[in-house]
Amino acid sequence: MSNYSRLPEALLRGPNWQKLIDDLAVKYHVPGVTVGVLQLTDDGGADIRQLHTGLTSSKTGVEMTEETLHQFGSISKVWTATLIMQLLDEGLLTHDTPVVDLLPDFTLADAEAAKKITVGNLLDHTSGIDGDLFFETGDNDDCVEKYVDLLSTATLTSRTGGPLSYCNAGYVLLGRIVEVLRGKVWDEVLAEYLLTPLGLDNIITKAKDAPLYRTAVGHLPTGEESPKYAPAPVWSLTRSMGPAGLITGTATSLLTWAAAHLRDGLGLNGTRILSEHATRLMRKRRVDLTGLNSVTTGWASGWLLEKWGTETVVGHDGTTIGQAAFLDTFPARGLAITVLGNSPGTSAFEREFKAVVATELGLSAPSEDPIDHSILMDTDAIMGTYESASQRFTLTDAGGGHIAISLSPRIAIGGVESAAETALLQPNGAERFVTELVGHVLEFAVVRDDDKQYLYMSRLYEKVA
Repeated sequence: MSNYSRLPEALLRGPNWQKLIDDLAVKYHVPGVTVGVLQLTDDGGADIRQLHTGLTSSKTGVEMTEETLHQFGSISKVWTATLIMQLLDEGLLTHDTPVVDLLPDFTLADAEAAKKITVGNLLDHTSGIDGDLFFETGDNDDCVEKYVDLLSTATLTSRTGGPLSYCNAGYVLLGRIVEVLRGKVWDEVLAEYLLTPLGLDNIITKAKDAPLYRTAVGHLPTGEESPKYAPAPVWSLTRSMGPAGLITGTATSLLTWAAAHLRDGLGLNGTRILSEHATRLMRKRRVDLTGLNSVTTGWASGWLLEKWGTETVVGHDGTTIGQAAFLDTFPARGLAITVLGNSPGTSAFEREFKAVVATELGLSAPSEDPIDHSILMDTDAIMGTYESASQRFTLTDAGGGHIAISLSPRIAIGGVESAAETALLQPNGAERFVTELVGHVLEFAVVRDDDKQYLYMSRLYEKVA
């Protein structure tokens, strides 16, 4: 017999939650935030609660409510992974199926390398394809197909099956697999196989539908202290990125979907969207990240894995143009928590909020390892320039035994230009470093593979100079 029904009361004791999120939003300059908690109950239902603070946009002054839609960003990848696992349930593919078996026309600049990539490589980010390829392919139903066609010019940044490098392009490819095997565009498959079965009618995937709802607007840095963030000039990424990061909805819709995963594929309304086997397989570790990151311990099929003390937490986060989303599920407790906000400060908000929640649950929240200032960095080995298709990091001697890291965006994502930033790296382990850039605490590690050297920060950035 579970003790699910006692957890919401325990979680809601302690701090004044509304005051906490009000204060954190001000502290971290987040115009508007929604916090949601779902707890499964012993009778097969769920207790879902939301709290809100602030505005959907600092320009319009519209308040956050339960009906506000937020961009889920890359949490969308787990929805696409769920659609893939449904195909696995039906015997139409496996993790080991080569992508070219499903998409015969798929190729890369290296055609032979393309033939080695499997569905599993796409799910766990080990395809080796540069992840941040944002092709503008229009708003028509063939946008995902056109995106995949344009990958014919893409190169591998690392070997297939090698070190993990977070890959948006891989999830657009998965979206195309869904389209081909279902004979419908990704948006329609999502609606037919997930939204309708789970009874979710407040989800959108297309920017043109945003004005029909109370929708959060992203905020970007102004370069000033006040206001620190202002409404973004663009609401979302191009439609072709849908399978990787365009699902938008309420906190309740996100948590209702998460409940189906906590219930091993069975929705709260009694509709099964995945077999128990496939749902659990989605949570099984495929890539071990121990030693590369002090927060994320591994990657599964769509989900990332964290350790909260002795407990494994299964989740994902997402960052879009001025919006950020976080989802953590606790399978052993039947619990899910989401934080959805509309500025880069949401990351720091979520980190502090998560620490308070962990205390209430009697757990240790994941946190960056304490910085050991006695660690000496091998500066000669790591100095230089590291690149992906979208970003460049340059490590230089800052004097006094310090290393400076400079971030220079190489492309305008979603048509939005980002400013360059520089900060000091702090040693955080053997060839591991931590710093704060673009409002986020970021961990880096040096990775060597196949005679190449990389800077790892969820993505691999190859040393080029």
